[in-house]
Amino acid sequence: MNETNKLTDWVIKKIKKEYKDDVALLLAVHGHNTADDLHGIVFDYFVPATERGNELAETFIIDGVGHDLYPRTWERLEASASLSDMAIVLDGAEILYARSDDDRERFMELKRCLHENLNNPEFVYGKALEYMDKALEIYRTLIFEDRLYRVRSEAGCIHYYLTKAVAVMNHSYAEEPIFSKEQADNDDPDSRMYHCPKMQQVPDGFYENANILMTAKEPEQIKEAVLLLLKATREFILEREPKKDTGVLDETDYRNMADWYQELSLTWRRIRYYCTNNMVEPAYCDALYLQEELLYAAQEYHIEEMNLLDFFDAENLLKLRERADALENRILEILAGHNTPVNSYESIEAFLKVRG
Repeated sequence: MNETNKLTDWVIKKIKKEYKDDVALLLAVHGHNTADDLHGIVFDYFVPATERGNELAETFIIDGVGHDLYPRTWERLEASASLSDMAIVLDGAEILYARSDDDRERFMELKRCLHENLNNPEFVYGKALEYMDKALEIYRTLIFEDRLYRVRSEAGCIHYYLTKAVAVMNHSYAEEPIFSKEQADNDDPDSRMYHCPKMQQVPDGFYENANILMTAKEPEQIKEAVLLLLKATREFILEREPKKDTGVLDETDYRNMADWYQELSLTWRRIRYYCTNNMVEPAYCDALYLQEELLYAAQEYHIEEMNLLDFFDAENLLKLRERADALENRILEILAGHNTPVNSYESIEAFLKVRG
């Protein structure tokens, strides 16, 4: 019997003797560490069933190899199934000990859930956007950093999240940043942490710019490569947005759209006023606001995306006014085409005549 099995047997005996009712599972994670440290084929973590079960946790070193017997709760495993925590602890895990068949089945159900999520286009798209947001959050710090070691560190974190985003869009997952196709394609089971063979589609220039992160010696070179990675990955994700149901909206939807327009009608009126009186700043502020609302309407009511801001010219506000008027008329045409009246009156007298 080799040392690996002796060590695993020691843990299992300890659980059965001292924590029989307190530990649900003991698991190994293959490929979690380097091939020569034996860690990847012995225990990695355990699932406590009670608070007392956490007392099994221990770290130690044997012949220069570190071992960390640590607890991972059911809640954390559920997070792994939803890719909010490491997926490999589910997908790459082997059950070494189970307290009961129910515990074993609960674990296997979480593993099935992970794969169902990875095969769900809506889920992976949303998760990719989440990873993208995390990368952009770190980028806000990177752009103000000049020290090479800090730039490298933050760039590495950004690329880690971009790799995860690209991986999930390939219906896979990655636990470390991928810098080359050769690294991604590696199928060595002892290095599962560092490759992603299923990552077949990647953004333009993904590997080339990732390689710059490792080879560049100047902070600005790294920053430029990061920006290119961010742009390409964002475009890669958005191009693969799952198609939404664009069925015909019902009467309630168009009534909601009419209510939306009625709330925004004052913004259109203000834009006309500001443009007519050459009031550049307030005209631009309201144009920014209206553009966001138009983008919202395109998503919410399945209408064409409307471009307002391309027509802003600080030296000629007439172009903005004309464009705003044209877009307002288009909204009214859509509502009229679906027999949805706008709650509009010519005067206060007309309003009071109807409403009393």
